[in-house]
Amino acid sequence: MLIPTVLNNFNMYGDSHRFLGVSSETTLPNFEYLTETIDGAGIGGEIEEAIEGSFGSLELESTFQNIGTEMFDYITHTGMVVLRGSMQMTDTATQENQNQGIVVTVKGKVKSFDLGTMKKGGKGEPKVVREIVYFKLTINGKNVLELDKYNMVWKLNGVDRLESVRSQI
Repeated sequence: MLIPTVLNNFNMYGDSHRFLGVSSETTLPNFEYLTETIDGAGIGGEIEEAIEGSFGSLELESTFQNIGTEMFDYITHTGMVVLRGSMQMTDTATQENQNQGIVVTVKGKVKSFDLGTMKKGGKGEPKVVREIVYFKLTINGKNVLELDKYNMVWKLNGVDRLESVRSQI
């Protein structure tokens, strides 16, 4: 059994795999389903029913070391953004470390940016927040999660959970 222990390192790229900048940390989106309250005859109270494949706003927040031209390249970048990382894994049988690739692919527009602080001898930690309309997570070559809001695609572990809905409308 392999246990993911630490993200060894990662890089950020644009459409043409152009390095966009030195991001010290990126906060991935929180997937919160849109829900509808169900309450009717014979039901003993309200139930919040998740609407399959429908989510609230998704944000990707990238923190940079300091203000630099790379950050402004990232702010004005309108194409795909790819985060490529190497996840260190511990083999529970042998206690040896292995590495698996982790790739996050997103599309979306910048909705805000914070220039951070200016501190003598310190990091400014400016932040850029991008509203996500497409998100894909690949681990060790396997697509484990994909959401495409505009094309109504929602896949978990390779299963398209909206295929029947798209075929019916």
